[in-house]
Amino acid sequence: MNAETEKYLALLEKRLMLLRALSRQLLDCRKEFVALDLDGMYSRMTEQEELCRQIQSLHPAIDSLQRKCAAHLGLERREFTVNDQDGEWPGRLSGVLQELKEAQTEVGRLSRIHAAYLRRSGRTIQVLLNFVGNYAMTYARPEPTMSAASRHSEKG
Repeated sequence: MNAETEKYLALLEKRLMLLRALSRQLLDCRKEFVALDLDGMYSRMTEQEELCRQIQSLHPAIDSLQRKCAAHLGLERREFTVNDQDGEWPGRLSGVLQELKEAQTEVGRLSRIHAAYLRRSGRTIQVLLNFVGNYAMTYARPEPTMSAASRHSEKG
């Protein structure tokens, strides 16, 4: 395996690690939703955004190496051909690609669930704001009354 192939596999493995971390973040964010912990939600979302940025930053390097290594790695064919000189990389590449596919599917599923939480939370907040707005005057703070001592001093 040459250096470009090794770098390509390392980048794919790093992408896999980041996707798994994003998956954990999406799962852990549910705790903050259940606890109505807004600070925790914002913190998790910031971490999720950072993971997404890191994943996106890998794309140009992966694409470039994929084009360079396509012929050597057999990426233009559906099946990897293994010969004695190839060593372990075809199996490793196949395993990483399969794990990436599974991780991407899981992140997509968790993202749809997370988006549903956000939509429902937004609707709930809108209902609560409407409710509070409709009854704002009913529950408004009463005008401050003057104390007996201040009324007595005004008479005197």
